[in-house]
Formats: sequence, structure tokens, C-alpha cells
Amino acid sequence: MVPEIIKSLKKETTLILATNPIFPKVATYSRIRWAGLEPDDFIHITTYENSHSCKPNLIYYQEIVDLFHLNPKKCLMVGNDVLEDMITEKLGFNVFLLTDNLLNTKNLDYSQYPQGNFKDLMHYIEANK
Repeated sequence: MVPEIIKSLKKETTLILATNPIFPKVATYSRIRWAGLEPDDFIHITTYENSHSCKPNLIYYQEIVDLFHLNPKKCLMVGNDVLEDMITEKLGFNVFLLTDNLLNTKNLDYSQYPQGNFKDLMHYIEANK
């Protein structure tokens, strides 16, 4: 399902894979392929070679915003980690919390975030075009 979603979104929008940059490029790209995706599905993939901070540090996300001259209000951060991904809302990002494989190590309240599974994500994207 994820490869189909990425292929569909790639036709309509710019995709950046903001994975926590704790692995080198070679390992990160292998992980992407294991998921049934290709690195060229994204215009940028964070790795420890090209990032100066890690999640959930806002500097990590701000670096991506600055690098691509993004308007955070026009960005959607999709992730499954309440702390590390939803923190982008503080920069003005729209967010969607994937609840499949949810990570919430700090037991934070996440009721305020749009959320659900991949099907719900696609409905959310369609409704917010």
C-alpha cells in the first residue's frame, strides 16, 4: 500500500523523506528499497551525511525548510512518532499522525492531531487539496 501511495503523491507534489538521519546514505537507501520504494521517489532524503541535527530537534526540520525554501504552512508532515514527527507543527507544518505502528514513548496526548491509517491519510490529503 505505501509504494502505491508514494507513487500517487509523487505525481502531484514534492516528496521529501525526513527520516531520522542516524544512518549513512547507503543504509538509508537500502531501507527505502526494503519498503518497496526507490530513493528517486523523493527529491531529498535525510542521512547523517547531509543533516546537522536529528529528530525531534526543530533545527533538523528548519534545515530542510531552508534548503528547499519551503513554506511550512504548505507542507504536510506524515509520521508515526508523536514526539519526533508531530513537533513540526511548532514550525507551522500541517501534520498527520499514522497510527499503524504508533510510537509514543513519552505517552503524549495526540488527540489534537489528524490521524489514522494509510487509507485515512489519503482521505485527509484529498479533503485538504
